[in-house]
Amino acid sequence: MVSDKYIAGFLDSDGGIGFNFIDKGRKPLLGITWSQKTCQDEVLFEIHKVIGGKIDYTTVNSVSYSRLHICGRKAEALLNRIRKYLVIKRRFADSCMKIANERVDNPIAIKEYLKKERKITSLPIPNFPTRKWLAGYIDGDGCFSISEISHKGAAYPLLHIAAANYDTEGIETIQKAFGGRIHNMNNGNVRQYILSLSPSKAIQLISYCGKYMIVKRDQALFVLNCAKMGHYRDGKNIKLALKQLKIQPHRLNEPRVDIKTLIAKIEDLPPYWNKKGAQACKKCGLRVRKHVAFGLCGACYQRSYRRNISTHVIVENVLSV
Repeated sequence: MVSDKYIAGFLDSDGGIGFNFIDKGRKPLLGITWSQKTCQDEVLFEIHKVIGGKIDYTTVNSVSYSRLHICGRKAEALLNRIRKYLVIKRRFADSCMKIANERVDNPIAIKEYLKKERKITSLPIPNFPTRKWLAGYIDGDGCFSISEISHKGAAYPLLHIAAANYDTEGIETIQKAFGGRIHNMNNGNVRQYILSLSPSKAIQLISYCGKYMIVKRDQALFVLNCAKMGHYRDGKNIKLALKQLKIQPHRLNEPRVDIKTLIAKIEDLPPYWNKKGAQACKKCGLRVRKHVAFGLCGACYQRSYRRNISTHVIVENVLSV
């Protein structure tokens, strides 16, 4: 069952808080909404089990989306519960709670006020994210990907998180804790956080929060298991497996991919023997023998070395005669 901290992280990343203004002189109706592609809406049903509400469906640009709504007293009760766990929308949630308890005579002025409040930073920014908040936040806005395959065949996994330029508290918190970099996109309107998931960094991050994820748990645990090998040398198979996990539906009744099967397909390749990425002796092709020099295993190097010595001795004897 999802926790309040997870719900707060998911609201910070992929949820919205707003009002339905009914009539002048009456209290507005507070509402909270989450939206996910229907093919990965399992998380909405998990949250629905905890908070109730209503799930409906809509289509945008031929893509089906599922939406979870709660409103009125249920929405107010939820914000009261999770407010202390919010990172990005904490200040805005406080502003909305004040308005929810007041009669509104000028809805247009209130909408303008909320529009400005929404862009004000929630301070102070935490020094470290909680495990379950981070899981919810990555589930909403995070993306695991393979940036490239090196000329040696190794993969370079990354974690991306994009945020509006007024919603950077979340990625700043993660950067404080785990490093990475933040850069501008879309003329500065969007800020993107990128964390290179070296084996040690992947173990640090995913061991911390991966088991609490829902939408991206399989992807995270797959990268974690690859990282435990100490390298990502089998880049081609890692990229294909991660791609398969990303397109896999995440609905309550959909069968899940067996992570163990995908991990079993990843070769725990030996260290590269040279800068060009050779992983086997150039002469005999075996990987089990230790590399000695020039891309050759010990046996092949010794045979080559002895032949060179013998040839050198014969040439010296001929010249001396």
